[in-house]
Amino acid sequence: MMRKLGGLLLLTLAHGVLAAPQLLQGKVGQAAVVMELDIAKDGAVEGRYFYRKHHRDIALTGKQQADGSLQLGENLQYDEQRNDITLRPQNGGWVGEWHGPKAAKPVPVSLSAYPQAQWPASSDSALNPVRQRSGYDYARMVDLPLKAGKRERVQGYTLQWWDEPVSKIRLFRVVDGYPQASLQRINQLLAERQWQEVASYFDCQLGGARTAGADFEQTVTPRLLGSKLLSVSIFTSYYCGGAHPDFADNPLTLEVASGKPLQLEDLLWAGKGKPQLARKASGERADYQYEEKVLAPWLVSTMTRLYPAQTKPGKEDECDYRDPQVWQFVSWYATPQGLTLGPSFARVARACEYPEWSVLPWSVVKQHPGARPDLLP
Repeated sequence: MMRKLGGLLLLTLAHGVLAAPQLLQGKVGQAAVVMELDIAKDGAVEGRYFYRKHHRDIALTGKQQADGSLQLGENLQYDEQRNDITLRPQNGGWVGEWHGPKAAKPVPVSLSAYPQAQWPASSDSALNPVRQRSGYDYARMVDLPLKAGKRERVQGYTLQWWDEPVSKIRLFRVVDGYPQASLQRINQLLAERQWQEVASYFDCQLGGARTAGADFEQTVTPRLLGSKLLSVSIFTSYYCGGAHPDFADNPLTLEVASGKPLQLEDLLWAGKGKPQLARKASGERADYQYEEKVLAPWLVSTMTRLYPAQTKPGKEDECDYRDPQVWQFVSWYATPQGLTLGPSFARVARACEYPEWSVLPWSVVKQHPGARPDLLP
């Protein structure tokens, strides 16, 4: 699934501070912890910490006092005020007491800076992007070894599943059927994606810590294992605080030879002239005009022609697959039959998303090839 801006960053932006938060390690009593603190110019404090034994985040909210000390509450509701931890600056770190509601007596807290030079090494190179992005996430995940799950044959290839026991996030690696160099690149991308999803799980748990809890369940389905393309659906149902639960499919499609992630425009182009990718290398969308004025109307016309019964006009409260707006931002993955495209609806009609019938056969795709026609089956 794609990473969203976490609550910590959003709250930091609200206070007008863009500096990196403090990364700390130490103890609460005898228990080892890792903590992240963001102190805004106006004294507002947002943060989180986890016990190394349990890995799960505890949200921190509070205020810096006039003497420089911090008063922090744990997992506070948005209208709640409570002081569970008091910290005082000392030698570049913090000392103080944890005195939460269930504390029989104050428990000493000691925290010191956790510079990158002290971060433990990992033999898993898929954690390198995590290390570069967030020392806090890396400090947690380096202590979460994956466990081998089941092995199975899918479309003529052997898949080995790997499970992360805390989050229950699982993803496969391809064992055979491709050249060794391709296997290495594909499995590296799959491993990096798995750790990305693990990070999303913990982000979700942090969001839920401030409300009524969180739920994050994921289903991974291999859709196409071919000589040129590998495509997998990564469907997540989640509640991370807020008004409503939600769900989304964020598939991953790779070129087998290079292991490179592909965009829809690599395979399908409904416009005129040379195909243009919809996203820049940074992931930012390059052009909304194509999706709104070209792709969406073309998909309505094509799906209506291919699936007249499924797209026929119905009652006002039924799914309107003839509305171009629902085809502007599609999820997609490749299958042996063609490209499966998922339309996007407003929340009140979310049940209309991911219909089983919305497949563009390869015969149709080949009439409108994208930037990489050599990859089409």
